[in-house]
Amino acid sequence: MLLATLAGTSAAGVFGFPAAASAQELVSISTDPPDCAVGLREVLSLGELEDAGTIGVRPEITRTRDGEFIVASPENRGQLLVYDAEGRFRRTFGRAGDGPGEFRAPGRIRPGLDGTLLILDLGNRRITHVSPGGEALEAVDVRTLQALDFVTIDAGARFVVSGFGVGAAGLSVSTEVVDGDGATLAALGAVPAEPWIVNFFRAPVALDDRGRAWSAQPGAYAFEAWETDGGGDPVVRLAGEADWFDPGPPQPGAPITAPTPSVVMSLRFAEGLMWIATWVADANWRDNADVTPAELQLNRVLDTMLEVIDPANGELVARMRHEEALRITGDERFVFGVREDDVVPRAVLYTPSLDGPGCRSPEAPGM
Repeated sequence: MLLATLAGTSAAGVFGFPAAASAQELVSISTDPPDCAVGLREVLSLGELEDAGTIGVRPEITRTRDGEFIVASPENRGQLLVYDAEGRFRRTFGRAGDGPGEFRAPGRIRPGLDGTLLILDLGNRRITHVSPGGEALEAVDVRTLQALDFVTIDAGARFVVSGFGVGAAGLSVSTEVVDGDGATLAALGAVPAEPWIVNFFRAPVALDDRGRAWSAQPGAYAFEAWETDGGGDPVVRLAGEADWFDPGPPQPGAPITAPTPSVVMSLRFAEGLMWIATWVADANWRDNADVTPAELQLNRVLDTMLEVIDPANGELVARMRHEEALRITGDERFVFGVREDDVVPRAVLYTPSLDGPGCRSPEAPGM
């Protein structure tokens, strides 16, 4: 439901948010239950005991233009794993360190149009561009933020990065546009945040079909869109109230591996629809809290709410709750989770679909 297009008026009376400084479209997410669900079809698993590294607990995964799967996991100490299109381990590249081709904490991986890869190194605070074979080509320093996610624009000439920043006003969740030298071109917003949010927020960012950058808002069931050429105020705010969404702070005794605050982990866009993966606490997380810090048991304390929303009017197109901690791959084609099988962590990849009589089409757009 479209609420309004505001020009210098307060949005506080609608959502309890700060006043909008300029024209901004506010769109309310529908609370009507959809006649459509998100279906998941398991297509592939990655990870065997004899591999040269481990899938780990919370890996980052992407598929390359050539169909290979790249896995980054903190447990592999700067080394990334390469699997073929059938899920067979093939090789590694990278190593621990600060030099060219080295990583301290490889995170989000985005595929390049030419078969190359862009890898966000959380430890070295840079985006490393590597060849299809894994050789380092160049690096872009991202020093103004502790970046957690990024997308490329202008064929890699610019980046939208999102993460934590610390300024005169304290901790904030910030989104910026940077160039190939790491210089900030535009600040797309900084939301003040309490320190506890650091353990309970992923700062996902995604581009819609119009080239606007969308980010999730910390501690809220809300998303904002920005024009990447100018900065300033967001052009769209999509928000709502969901009885399953816990904005935090964490409940007493909640371990960071069983966050009771809901965590928006991933965003993607396809044919005008926004797909959202949000981690929520399992209903019985307190009964299973003793499993931590054995993080391979993550699925015992977390579920994932998968939603598909039309950002143009706030329509809730599809929703499902899945009893695994799921994320969307860096190429935005798959949903994946990690399971422990005979003490070996395996990444399980799914193709999502829209499934049900009220769905717009039998298959998810762009899949």
